[in-house]
Amino acid sequence: MINSFEQSIKKMTRFGDLIGGKETVVTPITTPQPVVEKVAPPAPLIEEGEGVTKQQLMKLSKIQLEELGREHGIELDRRLSHAKLVVQLKAFIDSKS
Repeated sequence: MINSFEQSIKKMTRFGDLIGGKETVVTPITTPQPVVEKVAPPAPLIEEGEGVTKQQLMKLSKIQLEELGREHGIELDRRLSHAKLVVQLKAFIDSKS
């Protein structure tokens, strides 16, 4: 019994190897370089050619309407309905040009 106990202790830890003088080779951990994907700039929400129509604005979401309003210099309240945001933005853009 004692002999098997001593053998199991030797197999269980590497601490005995360190005390015994055996050299262990430590391999350095290398991490790969992070992959950075280049993101293309987002396309404009609406083409700025001849103006903005109400139909174009109705296709946009409330968040997109808010972003477009900021580009034109107006802050829209997203708590309002989609139709009211479209009317406000259209009126502001028309009065500005």
